[in-house]
Amino acid sequence: MNLRVAQLLLAGEYICSIRYPVEHEILLDNEEQEEVGQWLSKINMRLARVGDEGAFFMAPSVISAREITQVKTELVKFRDEYGPAVQLLDFIRQTDAGAIGLSPGEYLSLYQLESAVAQSTMLETQLKGLIGVISNAAQRNTNHENLRRLLEHLAKDGYVHLVNKDTSTYQVTGKIDQLYAVLQFLDENKVIPRSEVDDQEGEDEKPDLVDEARRPIDEGDLA
Repeated sequence: MNLRVAQLLLAGEYICSIRYPVEHEILLDNEEQEEVGQWLSKINMRLARVGDEGAFFMAPSVISAREITQVKTELVKFRDEYGPAVQLLDFIRQTDAGAIGLSPGEYLSLYQLESAVAQSTMLETQLKGLIGVISNAAQRNTNHENLRRLLEHLAKDGYVHLVNKDTSTYQVTGKIDQLYAVLQFLDENKVIPRSEVDDQEGEDEKPDLVDEARRPIDEGDLA
């Protein structure tokens, strides 16, 4: 069994082809999956995956009524646990800058975001409203600097991965599917009010992240 794979799983990482290409390729091997599964079973955990082709991660072996109740209780903390990522990703979605998307593998560039904000006073106002959410952002900073820190914030949380330092280009990782799964679970089970996860939409806005989350994902892989 690959030691690096084991370390990442124990650290709670989501192993996808974008952020951890080598380890992801290793886990595609059926024998490796079986070996990792046997190892995890000794600590009452299992190797799980978001959907059929998503990121690999570690999850409890058995989901009993007690675990389900615990999960729902923890998800009530949505504002603190997932709220910041949802707000930042939703802001990116609204920029509609070129080929920007919110699916694993899509590219996000600082230049595209900055260009979109420069052309929209609404987006500039929204960016300023996120100062308290973005790590190390400040009102005195330029839009360029705060957008750079926004992308770094998402990278630290594992939702995007820096692929070109010179152009400040990032790639969306497989972990975003886990966020979509959580949003879908919350929405379908009414764990939190819809207003907690999105802002009011204008007539010309695209579907929000909750709507984007409504694509088939195995809810059994949420925990």
